[in-house]
Amino acid sequence: MAAGQAAKTAESKENKAEDKKKRVNKLTSARIKKEIDFLQKMFAGIDDDNKKTLINSLIEEAAFLKVACYQAKEELKKEGLTTETTNASQKFIKTHPSAQIYEKYSRQYTQIIHSLIEYLPPKEKAKVDRLAALRER
Repeated sequence: MAAGQAAKTAESKENKAEDKKKRVNKLTSARIKKEIDFLQKMFAGIDDDNKKTLINSLIEEAAFLKVACYQAKEELKKEGLTTETTNASQKFIKTHPSAQIYEKYSRQYTQIIHSLIEYLPPKEKAKVDRLAALRER
């Protein structure tokens, strides 16, 4: 019996290794930098250095979270919302780890974006207000 379990464990490890090979890492510095650049353009009109420092730290965090959410979303599309886990002779179906990551990070991303909207220069804030008005129609 122990030999059978050892074989299953080895097979499981091989399958996990193959899955990792198939996964493409979308959480790259280049993607994060691109998102940072996109967000920083909106805040170019801010002159106060203290505000800029605060905003830049929020932008960096938001950029990371957005790219991480994208990575998790792609994995969910590919692998599904649930995963099967084997514990000895029992099999369990549980939420895919990427679903938990996506939920947590998207909530944090939304909070940071709401904070950033408060710091938008008046010209940019008007654009956001127009978008909000269109959504309410």
